[in-house]
Amino acid sequence: MSGAARSGHAALIMTASDTASNTRKKAANLSEWNGAPLVSLPWDKDTLGELLDKKVCAILALTDRGMAEAFMEKLAAQLPEYAQAAETMKEKTVRRGRKFND
Repeated sequence: MSGAARSGHAALIMTASDTASNTRKKAANLSEWNGAPLVSLPWDKDTLGELLDKKVCAILALTDRGMAEAFMEKLAAQLPEYAQAAETMKEKTVRRGRKFND
């Protein structure tokens, strides 16, 4: 489980597409506790692990709000089903008084 999510520093929490329901529930609780959006990614644990040079990865957290917003924008540009999540991330960033594209 992501240390950033457990420590309260997560800006965005993501789960692999094949994350077990119990782990997904833990991620949802961490998301609520952090106030960070939770997104289920289109990649499985093995693929995420490979991308991150790990064996597997079920939960991933980004701590940098600008990077989290940029990641969601790029994901939404490739996969339109993530557009709402990207917009939510952007609104959350603006509400916190931080604009990264200025």
